[in-house]
Amino acid sequence: MHNPSTRCVRRYGLCATIVAAGLVLAGCAPEPAPQPGAQAYQDYCAICHGQSAMGDGELARALAVPPPDLTRISARNGGVFPLRAVADSVYGYAGKHDRDLMPEFTALLDGPQTVLTDAEGRPQQVPQRLAEMLMYLQSLQR
Repeated sequence: MHNPSTRCVRRYGLCATIVAAGLVLAGCAPEPAPQPGAQAYQDYCAICHGQSAMGDGELARALAVPPPDLTRISARNGGVFPLRAVADSVYGYAGKHDRDLMPEFTALLDGPQTVLTDAEGRPQQVPQRLAEMLMYLQSLQR
C-alpha cells in the first residue's frame, strides 16, 4: 500500500519539475525581432524625442523648443494619425529646414518606394525606410 504523503510529495515534485522546465525553455526562446522602423527611430530620433518617444531625449532640455511627445500625435489630431504630415515632418521637403527646427532626414531614409494608405484611404508613396518608421510611430500612439 502506498503512503498518501509520499504520493503527494511525488505529485508536487513532478509539477515543480514541469514548471521549472517550462521556465528554462521560455528563457531559451529567441527574442522577437524588433519592429521595422524601431532601429531607425532609435538611431535618428531618440536623441531628441527620447527612447519612449515622449519628448524627453538627451538633447531635449538644450533645445529652444522642446520636442513633442510622439506617442500623442493621433491624440493631438482627433484620434487620427496624420500620415502625410508626419511623413513630411520626418522626411523633409525643400526649404523645410528654414521654417522648422526638425532636421531633414531625406538622405538617411531615402531608397526604394512603397505605398501606405492614410486614414482617409488615400495611397501615399514614400520610401520604404520612412514607411517603416511611420508604422513604428503609429504603433506607439496612446
